[in-house]
Amino acid sequence: MTEKEITLEDLEETVKQTDEQLNLMEWKMENVEKELVVPVDAQDMCVMNLLKSVSEVRSDYNQLRRELVEVQALQRELSSRLRAQLRLVHGKFARLRQRLASAAPDAPQPR
Repeated sequence: MTEKEITLEDLEETVKQTDEQLNLMEWKMENVEKELVVPVDAQDMCVMNLLKSVSEVRSDYNQLRRELVEVQALQRELSSRLRAQLRLVHGKFARLRQRLASAAPDAPQPR
């Protein structure tokens, strides 16, 4: 497996984990909404659960932000490596073209 494939797999795994985090956050928000309609006599418990849920959502959000920053860094790294490899391929192509041109000076020049 090449380094690009490993990096791409890491990127895909991070995106998958981020998607799972978003699904978890959605589920937690739905639970919070359900708890908001609890009768007044259970209001204290509802407030405690709401505070706990808000704290969990905040934590999940911060984790998601860290993962997104990591994904962006991996994307930049992958893009940079691909550009470097493209430059290498262009350089090799130019050298091969020069070698072909110098090996057959009487032949018509390729365009």
